[in-house]
Amino acid sequence: MKKITVLLVMLVSVQICYSNDRKNKLENVEVTYIANDGFLLNINDKKILIDALFGDKEYEWCVIPSQETINSILNNDDIFTDVDLIAATHKHVDHFYPHFVVKHLLNNTNGKFISCKQSVDLLKKTDDYDKVKNHIVEITPDNFSYIDTIINEVEIRVYRISHGPYYIEDPKTGEKINKHQNIQNIGFLFNINGVKIFHTGDSNENGFEEYKHFRLDKEHIDIAFIDYAFIWKPDSQGVEIMKNYINAKHFVLMHLHPDKYTEYIEKAAQLSEVFPSIHIFKNKMEIKKYIIE
Repeated sequence: MKKITVLLVMLVSVQICYSNDRKNKLENVEVTYIANDGFLLNINDKKILIDALFGDKEYEWCVIPSQETINSILNNDDIFTDVDLIAATHKHVDHFYPHFVVKHLLNNTNGKFISCKQSVDLLKKTDDYDKVKNHIVEITPDNFSYIDTIINEVEIRVYRISHGPYYIEDPKTGEKINKHQNIQNIGFLFNINGVKIFHTGDSNENGFEEYKHFRLDKEHIDIAFIDYAFIWKPDSQGVEIMKNYINAKHFVLMHLHPDKYTEYIEKAAQLSEVFPSIHIFKNKMEIKKYIIE
């Protein structure tokens, strides 16, 4: 039995049953694009905010939320009022900023935050951590494994999926080193009333063996949020993963460099026969509505 590490939220430390029952009615899902990998998901009466609490400063490699959006999230205002679940796939600054998470939780007494150990360790260093620690859940599965839990009535399957590599050259030896090899990246499969939504975090086609192992295609996923690098070319392993090992009804490409939107809109169009429902959000706070059968 795998141990579930839970910080200050009293969950039973056993594997919780993850329902595979399908719904028998239409469900409306509203997706709001925040920036980069960040989204607000509205499903029935549940709100999930994933990889959206970041943007303390500009980063040249990604889009960040507007200041107005950041303020609304931090102050628990407008469409971000009383979010049920706040999730972060990993600790990188273009997905997660600990001070923003703490401030939001101070204003959202209903919300719970879930991420891996590396993210939670950063939260512990913030001044007000003790004030929100009862709202924080840490789950870090072993490699090639997952852990199930339920938080605020949202069923969650947490997968350990490797962060995509980023190679730098050792100035002394000239050896190529994967800068991200020790980053804990987790993928989330959310299940609300049978609607299943998957978010890869920063995994990509280099996780081929992991996706082959997990066989997410058997989960009947409705919407999958995936890194743009999955489709860098039409015959890539990423496309094979999407087709054979995720097989979602709808795909959303994310994590695009600001200069790559046109390029990847064209790449997505080339794959339209294979993936007719693939979408790229172009504008911050853009909303797309899905009807899930």
